[in-house]
Amino acid sequence: MKTAIRNAFAALIVATAGLAATAPAATAGDVGFSLSIGGGGGGIVIGNQGHRGWDRFERHRGYRDVCQPHRAVQKARHMGVRRADVVRAGRGRVVVAGFKHHRPVRVVFANERRCPVIAVRGR
Repeated sequence: MKTAIRNAFAALIVATAGLAATAPAATAGDVGFSLSIGGGGGGIVIGNQGHRGWDRFERHRGYRDVCQPHRAVQKARHMGVRRADVVRAGRGRVVVAGFKHHRPVRVVFANERRCPVIAVRGR
């Protein structure tokens, strides 16, 4: 009797997971769930941690931990630099040049997450 109840419960969980997998693709964000039946290593584990493959690749490769050149240009434009363009991008810094108040200006960003400003030259 106990085995029959356990098998019925496992079938119910598999059916529920199947319904969740066929949910509309327009659902928002990373929705995750995990369910474990049984103890130790002999139970059934159904899980989805909500990770997408590309996000894991980016985290593994560290692409989010550097200052992307287009992000540095966006930040310089937000600071009021007109005609902003990347002049130099290296391992340690990203240099963006443009004009502010009709004068040439260079903004130096550290090549780290969120592009922190190191220096502003030629205000």
